[in-house]
Amino acid sequence: MSESELPLVSIVTPTYNQAAFLPETIETVLAQDYPRIEHIVIDDGSTDNTREILSNYTGRLTWESQPNQGQTPTINKGWQRSTGEIITWLNPDDTYLPGAVSKAVSICSSTRPSTLSTATPC
Repeated sequence: MSESELPLVSIVTPTYNQAAFLPETIETVLAQDYPRIEHIVIDDGSTDNTREILSNYTGRLTWESQPNQGQTPTINKGWQRSTGEIITWLNPDDTYLPGAVSKAVSICSSTRPSTLSTATPC
């Protein structure tokens, strides 16, 4: 299967004052071996240096900052902006193991769900 035929995976990371953990989370997404990942980070009005950290990743992920609305509306906003065939979220203090996205896509390709939860397998 060519790269363009692989499903796009959208990963939404909602964050609020998690600057201490956010770089590691982002780096584990960027280090994935799966070639079609859209990473969207929504800053939910952080008062720490989250925006400064995110600005260092401009061009490598999509991010925006909004007034504080809470985790659920922030995840929903990220999902609304997602264009992937497989959509999930990754909290800003969590990480992916190497190859996690490839493995998840492989598992989900047989069932073709519209949403992949990081908490439960497909």
